[in-house]
Amino acid sequence: MRAVLLRGPEQIELADIEEPELVEGSVIVAIDRCGIGGSDVEAFLDGKLPAGAWFGHEWVGQVVEVGAGLPDRFVGEVVVGAVPPPCGQCRPCRAGYGSHCRLVLEMIVGADPLASKHGAFAEAIRVDARRVQRLPEGIDVNDAALSEPAAVAVHAVERSGVGLGDVVVVIGAGTIGLLVAELSRLAGAAQVGAVDPEPARRELVCDLGSDAAFAPGEGIGRWLSQTGHGLGADVVFDCSGSDEALGSAVREVRRGGTVVAVGVSSRKSPSPSAKLIEREVTLRASLGYTIADVQRALALMADDRLRVSRIYQSETVGLGEVGSVIERLAASGRAELKSLVQP
Repeated sequence: MRAVLLRGPEQIELADIEEPELVEGSVIVAIDRCGIGGSDVEAFLDGKLPAGAWFGHEWVGQVVEVGAGLPDRFVGEVVVGAVPPPCGQCRPCRAGYGSHCRLVLEMIVGADPLASKHGAFAEAIRVDARRVQRLPEGIDVNDAALSEPAAVAVHAVERSGVGLGDVVVVIGAGTIGLLVAELSRLAGAAQVGAVDPEPARRELVCDLGSDAAFAPGEGIGRWLSQTGHGLGADVVFDCSGSDEALGSAVREVRRGGTVVAVGVSSRKSPSPSAKLIEREVTLRASLGYTIADVQRALALMADDRLRVSRIYQSETVGLGEVGSVIERLAASGRAELKSLVQP
């Protein structure tokens, strides 16, 4: 079968590989759609992956084979990539920290023993049967390809503690930022503002329900001084991953407010840390998602409360086009809407 593989920094190959081998406890999923995400572009640029299955991890497909010990009823089900409940056996689970279960974190990045050596930029993949979540009726298959980033956004908003009447700022209106902005409104935020350098993204985030959007350094401070209590944002989400974003988040949050790091670069300057202390800001990091986050995201999509269709390109691309799309995204700063791959 055909699959798109990452061979090194800026090296992508469309290769003919062997069909995934079914083993006990696994299922084979024929891929219907796979989204190209920002982490795929980053992997392309530096040539590094946490596991081969990470390159193409936003997928939806149909179960075509099941391993020993699994009921045949799985065959034919349309599923999305998810994670199981906490295992209850690893050290974090035994210590009462199920949200940091090692098995769950391994499955998020495709590093578990049953994962394929390649991701879902392919005609089919093998996954641990515990990873798949049945797609609820009423969700379009293209929308379903965004269930993974939607779950990441659900997890971030839940960790933030956004509540009724809060003023929220989202820095970075890429896929995760757009979803975080929508979910913040659903969580009860009274005002949502966004910051992004791309005019098209600023327009889109407002179309999806945010109250205002600004280019970096242009107007967000003035908007916050005139919004709500005028003290700044109650919660700021850093969804950009840029080196400057955390410092900006700390400047825009009110004293005693909360900053949530969702897409922050690991390279930080010292000044944001000093500001965190000075302003007594709560800084929370949000990593991955849980099975509850996946289920909540799918339920919101099925109820048409979380709108994702405006976030991706209407036309899908084939496996042969994945490399050129990722190269274009890397060169353009990922300014365009998400592309969905249809093998």
